[in-house]
Amino acid sequence: IDGCDLTSIEYVYGGGNAASAPATRVTVNGTYEIGTIFGGGNGKDALPNGDPNPGAHVGLMTYPNTAGDAYSTKAERAANYGYGTGKAHVIVYGGTVHEVYGGSNTKGNVRVEARATLEDQEQCDFNLGEAYGGGRNAEMDGDAVLEVGCIKGLDRAYGGAANADVNGDVVLNITNGTYGQVFGGNDRGGNISGSITVNIEETGCRPIIIGELYGGGNEAAYTAPAGSNSPVVNVKSFTSIGTVFGGGYGAAAEITGNPEVNINVVTGKYKETVVAEGARVVGSSVKNPGDEGYDAPDGFSIPAHAAGSIGNINTVFGGGNAAKVIGNTNVNIGTRVGDEVYGVVAVATGADVTAYYTRSGDTYTAATGTAVAGTTYYEKKKVAVRIVGNVFGGGNKAEVTGDTNVIIGKE
Repeated sequence: IDGCDLTSIEYVYGGGNAASAPATRVTVNGTYEIGTIFGGGNGKDALPNGDPNPGAHVGLMTYPNTAGDAYSTKAERAANYGYGTGKAHVIVYGGTVHEVYGGSNTKGNVRVEARATLEDQEQCDFNLGEAYGGGRNAEMDGDAVLEVGCIKGLDRAYGGAANADVNGDVVLNITNGTYGQVFGGNDRGGNISGSITVNIEETGCRPIIIGELYGGGNEAAYTAPAGSNSPVVNVKSFTSIGTVFGGGYGAAAEITGNPEVNINVVTGKYKETVVAEGARVVGSSVKNPGDEGYDAPDGFSIPAHAAGSIGNINTVFGGGNAAKVIGNTNVNIGTRVGDEVYGVVAVATGADVTAYYTRSGDTYTAATGTAVAGTTYYEKKKVAVRIVGNVFGGGNKAEVTGDTNVIIGKE
């Protein structure tokens, strides 16, 4: 899809309306406005004869979906109905898009993976509302992945689905941008059968600033795989985060499992960013005292950030925000303090890079000469942590039925 000022579409589907596809890929280079994009199919509208939609699956041929069906499990569906790669992928490079889903709309099972990638290539104005790794109301067997690259930010980002089961793992990677709320789990409902992992690492084109960061969901409960620590929130580098929760948001977002928060931080790529004392996140922008809209009721307080310093966090909770945890909470802060790790560094094109490194896979090699445009450079940085408020093993007005385990510092 192209046309920064010429293309307006209500719905875009990578898959079919009532028919399966082996795999899908939607690429939006630019658009004036799109209402909703799905990597998967529709599966909502009835057939012309009035029969229910059989589903618009990705990587699965049409299959019966009734109670007691012989092929009612994920493994059986893959073995008996699987074809193609079973991957759905949405990539948005520019334009105004209100909602992005890696998965399908109402009935469209994605067999292997639903992935939404957001990356501003500055071809036209880039404005997004909400993004989901999974689908809207469609159950899926595959993993859900939301990759947030170079964008201004989002009001809300979800690793999972809006209101549907995800029968795989969920991964949410945030590398830049400003966010009101970030959720590892689902929005309004549906269960995630696998693990939830949220990674916060400032390697993109803008500073990372987040009002509230959750391992769990918004109004959706989550039951983790037996014996695992999940959700897991890994905070590696950023500029400013208001509050970190291992759990979910609101009474309906209770977690049965063992949330884990790991905060071991190096200076972010944009360590020179200044955030004023008293600043707030309103939508996907930062408002400083005196700015228009500063007192908006939906604003989230974030800590100040001085140029050259490590990222700051106001408060950390191992549990949820008015959301119960049935299990144990685990908070690990500064357990790698003083360790040297490789962190992304901002280097101007043409600058000397002999003090830096390049990366190939997991191997780092000393750089030579001058910086080349499009190349990512790393430097060795010391792990540290700066939390300006409090650390709680439990939740905010939320019960934890098991143990609360907090480790601060390195043995």
